[in-house]
Amino acid sequence: VGGDLRLRYEGIFGREEVQPDGSLRDLPTRDRFRLRARIYFDGRISDEFSTHFMLCTNDDGNLEGTTSNQTFKDDFNSKGIYLSRASATYQPLWLPGLSLTGGKFKNAFLHSDIMWDPDVNPEGFHQRYEYRGLAGFTPFIHLGQMIVNEVKNDSDDAALYIYQAGYVWELSRVKWTMAGSHYNWSNLYNSRYLHDAESRAGGGNTFVEKDGRLQYAYDFNLWEAYTTVDFRLRNLPVQLLGDYVVNAADGVPGDEDAAYYVGFQVGKARAKGDWSVIYKYARIERNALVGSVNDQDFYGSNRKGHKIKLQYRVHDKVRFDTAYFYTDPIKDWDPSDITFSKNKDRTHEDRLQADFIFEF
Repeated sequence: VGGDLRLRYEGIFGREEVQPDGSLRDLPTRDRFRLRARIYFDGRISDEFSTHFMLCTNDDGNLEGTTSNQTFKDDFNSKGIYLSRASATYQPLWLPGLSLTGGKFKNAFLHSDIMWDPDVNPEGFHQRYEYRGLAGFTPFIHLGQMIVNEVKNDSDDAALYIYQAGYVWELSRVKWTMAGSHYNWSNLYNSRYLHDAESRAGGGNTFVEKDGRLQYAYDFNLWEAYTTVDFRLRNLPVQLLGDYVVNAADGVPGDEDAAYYVGFQVGKARAKGDWSVIYKYARIERNALVGSVNDQDFYGSNRKGHKIKLQYRVHDKVRFDTAYFYTDPIKDWDPSDITFSKNKDRTHEDRLQADFIFEF
């Protein structure tokens, strides 16, 4: 049993709102205090079978999979606790390197936050095999079958299928990780929340109206290349990270089908007195990926900008983090867009987060 508590101040400022005539109106600064509480239960049944559970706070209004925060509000009412993970894993002794998992699980695929928000815990099944018989070189394959939404009166359930292959290559002083992935989002018109553009304003993707409902204008047939390079600079651990995604589905405009992330981390805040600096630049075109499930502090898709984060270990079990976001839309929101009313305030934004994280 373990867990953590995060206390956060978040300031959102420098915002504007697009008016129906195309003009801009200044919005007031938003200040809010938030908390995240998580508790983990890990049970080892045998040398081959194990289980994992996580109970966590979440926003009571939307219950979105992309957040675990509760905001200080609602006149001191109690905060909701939800089942965020529940999974079982089989790792057979007869084939070391194989792992089979089912349930609602922590996202184990190699990715950056332009593809997945860190709070998203997929549901379904995943399988991983890594071959450990080569000195310093470990190839792997990783498969996933995710249930997005089961539809009672329709056989075309919304689903996600992931195919990932890559390697970890440890040289004398460098570790190079590389992964190529294919994401096949299937029958998103039968998703319950994502396609209605209710969750986080639809994540910035393009929608059309069909049979009185908002539907994705394009499919999502995604190809991803992800890589990290780890090494030491004097005594400091350093990681360089790159991620590129392209949507190969039919009909997606050529200036709306790609996203990329470049960044680095210097240091690791593991023990008292340790620190780290993390930087990213991301550019996510409007229909490059499903915007409702990636980093929502960055506002999904149709977004570009910078993030810098500092971490410092006050105590072995207490960490202080501060992060600053400087983001803008790639294309200005058009008042004639069907989701304009939900996205009109997603113009330039400065966002500051200050966290104390207590672990036990």
